[in-house]
Amino acid sequence: MSHEVTGSEGQDLVEKQNAEQGMMPVLEDEPGVYGYVDENRHMVECFRKGETPIETFADGVAVMEILMALYRSAETGQTINLPCPELEEYIPLVARQSA
Repeated sequence: MSHEVTGSEGQDLVEKQNAEQGMMPVLEDEPGVYGYVDENRHMVECFRKGETPIETFADGVAVMEILMALYRSAETGQTINLPCPELEEYIPLVARQSA
């Protein structure tokens, strides 16, 4: 890790900053602590039983719509009301810059 971070402002992640300063917590069982094991088990069981999981594809689409609205709002400084048809083709600035 280096303190010589390059890139535009805001791209240095908090996790990297914490790791550089020795403040990164070490979790013995990170997947278990954050619930990944239970999430995966739930999904596998739903697939096996032919059941709909707690979180659906529609939930994932809704989360992405909210995230895109947040990115757009940050870029424009304006409130984005949902539904927002302009988000259908929207690509966040951070993705446009890295392309």
